[in-house]
Amino acid sequence: MRILINGLQAGNRSGTGVYTQRLAEWLPRVAEDLEFAVLWPEKMAPPTSVQVCPRPAGGLRRALSDQWTVRADRRSLNADLVHYPASVGNVLGLPDTVVTVHDLSFLVEPKWFRAGRAAYYRWAVSRSARTARRILADSEATARDLRERLSIPAERIDVVPLGVDEALKPATRDECRDAQERYNLPPRYFLYLGTIEPRKNVARIARAWSRVAKDGVPDLVLAGRYGWKVEPILREVTDSPHTERIHLPGFIAREDMAAVMTGAEAFIWPSLYEGFGLPPLEAMACGVPVLTSNTSSLPEAVGDAALTVNPLDEDAIAEAIRRLATGPALRETLRQAGHARATQFTWRRTAELTAAAYRRTLG
Repeated sequence: MRILINGLQAGNRSGTGVYTQRLAEWLPRVAEDLEFAVLWPEKMAPPTSVQVCPRPAGGLRRALSDQWTVRADRRSLNADLVHYPASVGNVLGLPDTVVTVHDLSFLVEPKWFRAGRAAYYRWAVSRSARTARRILADSEATARDLRERLSIPAERIDVVPLGVDEALKPATRDECRDAQERYNLPPRYFLYLGTIEPRKNVARIARAWSRVAKDGVPDLVLAGRYGWKVEPILREVTDSPHTERIHLPGFIAREDMAAVMTGAEAFIWPSLYEGFGLPPLEAMACGVPVLTSNTSSLPEAVGDAALTVNPLDEDAIAEAIRRLATGPALRETLRQAGHARATQFTWRRTAELTAAAYRRTLG
């Protein structure tokens, strides 16, 4: 069997880009009975061990490749199946496709997106999910959303959890010090790392931290690129009575993530909704205690290895931050449990489950 992966999202700096890259790297290692080819951004270093077809990765030419010229690519490469790994598949009804749907946040709460983007996702994801032969969901929570919100039959869905990069592990003291200098971080800090946007609950993090900041709590670092509706979040930071102790270093390069995470005393990530929620597991892999949400897919990811709270309950978030700041024994317990939990999620396993889904699809 020959699989064509539409990897044009590989250059995206979000989680879908990392997921696409890891599939292209790991699938040939774990599925020697399958052959792979990938459509790949023409200006990006290609993966090895697969046939690479460079393509434009932006604008109208990218959209045409996604939806139209992929038909010719499939014929020329003699592919039995096409995998779209970034939620939007072929809306024109291309036969024998697999689509990975990471989440349905645009249906759960459309106000988290620009109106046009939410409308596009509602149409494109819904249509491509309904026409795909098989759907891969990152979590049981996303699989449930697919069944309940899009009426996708359970027998067409496979749950395939994501993996943690092998490079994400506790950094050395020197690496942490270098990262602190590079991003101008304080000596002691609690960390949020992700897009600065409403869905990630960043404004509530800032308010909850501000309420207990004087109780021996380390500084707050809100790291990540600015997203949709960032202005109200930045106002919360400015209005905090401890605004000088809230740090906004911006986007953290992938190669610096381990050091920035390892340097944190705790990872604070009470997101409002996630299709999987990889960052808490990445922090756990770096030996950092985690506070996250008790909703959507996050309890699946972290199990019993993190503090979990209602992400809408500012009192609960503040109290959990205070507990982490004043409880060294709690931090150590979470650090050990979290590190063990993170080892259960590997890209090898993701690739193995993905290859099994390909085989089931083609029978």
